[in-house]
Amino acid sequence: MNERNRLEADRLNPYLISLFALLSSATIFEGFDAAMLSFAAPDVRTSLGISLEEWGFISGLTRMGVLASFLFMMTADRMGRRFIMMVTVAGFAIANGLTAFVETKSGFVTAQFFARLFLTAEYALAVIMIGEEYPTRLRGRAIAILTSLSTVGVMVMAKVQPFILIPDGEQGGWLHELGMNMVFFGQDFLGLEHQANGWRALYALGAIPLFLILGLRFSLRETRRFEAEQSASPKSSRGIDWAEHWHNATRPWQPLYRKRTAIVALLWNCTHLVTAPSVVYWVIYAREELGLTTSQVGDIVFWGYGGGVAGHFVAGWLIDRVGRKISCSAFYVIAAISIYWLYHHPTLAGQYFWMTSTVFAFGAAMTATHVYASELFPTEIRATGYGWTTNFLGRLTEVLTPMVIGALIIPIGGISNAIAIVAVGPILGAILVLRYAPETKGMTLEEIQESLETHSKSGTKQP
Repeated sequence: MNERNRLEADRLNPYLISLFALLSSATIFEGFDAAMLSFAAPDVRTSLGISLEEWGFISGLTRMGVLASFLFMMTADRMGRRFIMMVTVAGFAIANGLTAFVETKSGFVTAQFFARLFLTAEYALAVIMIGEEYPTRLRGRAIAILTSLSTVGVMVMAKVQPFILIPDGEQGGWLHELGMNMVFFGQDFLGLEHQANGWRALYALGAIPLFLILGLRFSLRETRRFEAEQSASPKSSRGIDWAEHWHNATRPWQPLYRKRTAIVALLWNCTHLVTAPSVVYWVIYAREELGLTTSQVGDIVFWGYGGGVAGHFVAGWLIDRVGRKISCSAFYVIAAISIYWLYHHPTLAGQYFWMTSTVFAFGAAMTATHVYASELFPTEIRATGYGWTTNFLGRLTEVLTPMVIGALIIPIGGISNAIAIVAVGPILGAILVLRYAPETKGMTLEEIQESLETHSKSGTKQP
């Protein structure tokens, strides 16, 4: 009991507040980078000679970096959250900045593969560190607010991109010129020919804030729960051999943890079945099928995400007050309905409304799922379990669906029909939550483990 009290924070203190501020950059740039790829898609396709059908395949290849981030999550249970966080921040900054200078399809895929690898691991570690450090009564809301900042990153990109993605023949402003000067400097340094594509300026400018936050990262401490786990272990985490490390990596599939591993992985796949193709194709749909301008697209995303960010806060309040199961399943259903109408309501007003509803519902649903993923495994394999469920197996549909949709767009009659098929995903997710997911409201991480292990060993249904 004393050990539990020592690990469990009873209130917010200055360090927890500063920790949240530092880790928030990971989620802000997750949204920033995802939006960057979406907004830049039409221009990247044009300059690199990528067809609409190929774009789904290329997007899927870059998203394989998300799967590879699983390796970093395993290592975080061996070498610590703090050290791996430093590696991922530096890696993302370098890979994302280099994207501005690629000249081929394969170069674009390679740069974005590594950018997504590092960023996904960084994002996941941020969620885990907040989950391990914050008080039980605030854990759900803290993770909700943290993940909501991904939406803020999208909003910033939505407002910035029209000033950088300047149509041919039009004069750009100071921001466009700054970005292009950075691109030309980099091309000269690398011995490349000048290529004045606006999307290159977008990636060059997008790398600036990442370097500024590197120094701040060094003020992070290791989490108390990880340190306690290492102190209690007969071997230092850094000292175990790789055979033992691999044994730990497979523990989420042992009978004691197998059911919770499967349910979280399935939930993520139900979500990414829809969100992945939506992110890849919505800007293309809006600009090429609805005929909207870059400014109109940016405004829809900005105001849609601005209203939709409330979904994270509502979810954070509901999952701590009403519970995980009801909140998560309800938002999954609303998300399925919203994403369908976003691609079937061609008016400008309809795009504003359904974008807001979609972001609200998916933000809330994904927040609740992140909470589950960070709660259901013990500290010694928490990052590994999160990696298996959220970064690897849970992302299979995120990688494969854009490829499949790209191949089916023409045969089934357009992007809208393709999205209609995959919109069933969140409905399946809601059923899975109600049937199999445990309720963890108001429980410390240690109490959750005791409850799950008791029910697993006795064979009774989880609460």
